[in-house]
Formats: sequence, C-alpha cells, structure tokens
Amino acid sequence: MSNEAGNEMRRYPLARTAFVLLMGMTAGTATGWPQDATSDPFMGDWQGTLKHADGTQAPICAQVICWGKEGYQANLLEAFDMRVPPLAVLKGKAEGDAVAFDSGARITEGTFTGELTGEHAGQYGMKQTARLSPTFDAKPPEGAVVLFDGTSLDEWVGGGPEPFMVDLQRAIGGDNRAAYLRCWISSARAQPARLELGSDDGVKVWLNGVLIHANPANRPCRAWDDQADIELEAGENLLMLKVVNGGGGWGACARIVGRNGEDLEGLTFDPVPALDPDADLATFQGGSTGTVVTWEMAGPFTEEGKGGPDLFDVAFPPEGDDPAVEWTLVNERPQAQYRWKLVEEGAMEVTPGGGSLVAKRVFEGDHRIHLEFLTPFMPDARGQGRGNSGVYVQGRWEVQILDSYGLEGRDNECGGMYSVAQPAVNMCAPPLQWQTYDIDFQASRTDAATGQTENPRITVLHNGVVIHDNVELKGPNTPGGSTQAGGLLLQDHGNPLRFRNIWVVEG
Repeated sequence: MSNEAGNEMRRYPLARTAFVLLMGMTAGTATGWPQDATSDPFMGDWQGTLKHADGTQAPICAQVICWGKEGYQANLLEAFDMRVPPLAVLKGKAEGDAVAFDSGARITEGTFTGELTGEHAGQYGMKQTARLSPTFDAKPPEGAVVLFDGTSLDEWVGGGPEPFMVDLQRAIGGDNRAAYLRCWISSARAQPARLELGSDDGVKVWLNGVLIHANPANRPCRAWDDQADIELEAGENLLMLKVVNGGGGWGACARIVGRNGEDLEGLTFDPVPALDPDADLATFQGGSTGTVVTWEMAGPFTEEGKGGPDLFDVAFPPEGDDPAVEWTLVNERPQAQYRWKLVEEGAMEVTPGGGSLVAKRVFEGDHRIHLEFLTPFMPDARGQGRGNSGVYVQGRWEVQILDSYGLEGRDNECGGMYSVAQPAVNMCAPPLQWQTYDIDFQASRTDAATGQTENPRITVLHNGVVIHDNVELKGPNTPGGSTQAGGLLLQDHGNPLRFRNIWVVEG
C-alpha cells in the first residue's frame, strides 16, 4: 500500500486481513531485543495448504506462541484475523532444532507439517511468514503534527511522579496507616519563609516541634496544594510531616521558599540524597533549590479498627520524640523523570520505572493518531507482565498494549479498551515485530439548539484492521482518569517497549 493510501485513515477498510505478507522474519522486526532475550526461530505466523483425502485443498495457517519453559502453543486456523474457533490447538516441546507437538505435528527445517482429523481431516504443510501492517512507516501527511520522528524527545515530558515526591506506597505499602517524614533544614540566618507541600491523604506538619499546619484531606498527592507561612531559625530547623492513608497510593512532598515564592539563598538539607557523581541535585528538585528530596521515615503505624482518616489525630511515638522510634532513609536515590532513551531504528524505549511520557501538545478537538510500537520477547512472563504498556488518548482513554499474540482478544489484552470494549478481532503481531495503531478520535459535540452533548467516539485500527468502530466513550477508562483533555500518554508499566513514527492530524 502506498503512503498516501496508508495515511487515508478516514476511509477505513473493513477487510479481514490488512497485513502485508512477507516471507521470512526480518522486515519490520527488532530481533535480539531486549539484550537478555533472543528471537525464537519457531514463534510467529505460518501459512500453507491443507490437503484433504479426496484431493481437494484449502488454505491453513498457524500462530505459534512461545511460552518459555512451558514450551509452545500452535493455533491452527482457517484464516488469520478472524474471531472464530481454531481448527486445533497444539502443545509442543523443543527437540533440538525442531518442535514436536502432541498431535504428531512437527516444525523442522523451516516447515510445519502435520495431520488434522475430524471435519477438516487432511495433511498440511506450512512455511513461516511475517505479516506487516500496511501503515507501518507511513509518512505524516502535510500539516500533520509530528510528535516523534526518531531524533529527539523534545515533544514529550515525564508523566510519572516528580522525583522529589516520596512514594510511600512503594516504600511501605498498605491502607489505613500513617507514616512520618523528617529532615533538617539549615538556614544561614533567621528569616520568614513559606512552606509549600502536597500529600496523599491528610497531613500534619511540625517545625522545630511546633504544630504549624494540619489538613485532614482525602486527595491525590499534588505538589504545593498546601501552603503555610513559617519562621526559620538560624542554623538547623527540624521539619516533620505526618501523612495518613485511607487506601491506594500515598505520598508527600515539601519545599521551603520565600514569602514571595522565590528561592531562599543558602538553604541546605540533611539527609542528603545519594546521587551519581555527574548528577546535579537541582535536576531532582523540580526547579526550586528549596525542595526536599530525601527524608528519614518512620512507620507504618496503625491502630486496630481505625481507617486512615481516623488516624489523623492519633499521636504515634514520633510525635513524642521517642528515642526508640526507628527511622530509615526514603527517596535516597531519586530517579529523574524523562528517562526514556533513543535507540536504533529511530525509536524510543521505555525505561521501566522511569515513568510514563506525555506529549506536550494537547489535542482537544477531533484528531487522528498514527503510532508504531514493538513489544519485547518475554517468553516466561504471563498476563499483564508480558510486554505491558498503553496509549492514552487525551491522557484518559487507554488502548491497551500487551503481548497477547494468539490469545482470545479480551478488553485487557492488546487493542482492548478496559471496561469499554474488546477488540473486534485480536490483531496482535508476535513480539519483536513492529505494529501500528491508527486512531480516529471524535471529540464531544454540543447541539446548539437543544444543549445536549454527544459523548466522544473512537475508531481504532490495529495493524490496518478496524478493531473498534465508532465506539462511544462515556468516561475515562483509566483509574483516576481526568475528565479534562490532556496530552497523548505512552505508559510505563514496568516493561521495556519501543515506539516510533508518532504523528497527529487535527480536524
């Protein structure tokens, strides 16, 4: 298909198969990645002929899945890209340079042979193929907004938590508990200042043993939601926070600035983060030299029968300066945002734990998205741990990315939209092969005469085939999803994926 045809995304063909068939597994693949895994010689698509006893022939194909130590699974199909029961599902084990299946079928010397019984009885032979999306490497049309062309990440910002935010869920986890954070702030002189902080959920604050702020909030952690005027003493000042959690994620952050919001000169902090020799503390402070990065932490503290809000006014031992309280460092080695990296093939790669990426540009109206992704080869991983990521349209509607090659095609598998719709057909390609999403988003409409609002709608092509056709979106399908339009988000879910060739056409 020409680039022009590939870019003509409004005229969606409802064809069953849009892949371009290529012999071999080289075009459009990234074999041998990640570095600790290699491509499997048997995994992927196979295609050939089924010969019946009466001399008639029929096409047959197979999806061969590598399950690591468990061996192989082969789905024998009448045709690719149809949501129909397979002719047979075979289980097999490697035998040197071959795979032997429980049915007597074998893969050896580049040929998959075997015999079917029953309604479709006959002998078959297949060769391996690679089916590439017709929109792979599609060039952006005139007027498109290019978000990633393989040369830089300048159009993106880190979407994960700021490096100065203490993640208490990761540090100590759990619901209905409290934790304490403390640090010493040294000031060259006595001076007025302003404390700015954020917490999930409620927070109490002491400065030099005096309670200066209390907010029993139930909220996510956002930087600088709370503010309080304070007086710093010359020398060391002890700052202590109590953070309570009702459920889910929790954490906190704090900084000291002047009453006018500007940085104060000469502030230092203890404890000091352990940074790489070439790292600059300012990189982790979010633009203010008064931001606390590393803390001492005590907890968690709980009380039988009491939820998070009930713990707000319970005086646990740190409030009494109990010398028996154990304090440990938290956020000692902060991770800077924007840790994805450019790699070969003009791609960017997720750095697991580095946070998601969000496009700086926000598209609030109708728009079309083209992007290409590649899942890693993780043969021993299962379920949501097998090449997991996602594309969040406007930062709030996720189209799932997962290595679900050859699986059922549920709403939590590749191409699915959680709690909204499963893909019409599972179009997931094998891992290490480039795939495409072409997404048509229609923003909400308000009728001028009636004032009624029509919900947004979405159409998604996966590898050139419509998997969601004009689906109504009634609300964000992501936990805690915003109701306001944000930038296109590419998710870090702990697996190293790659993305390339991302562009948007407005209107």
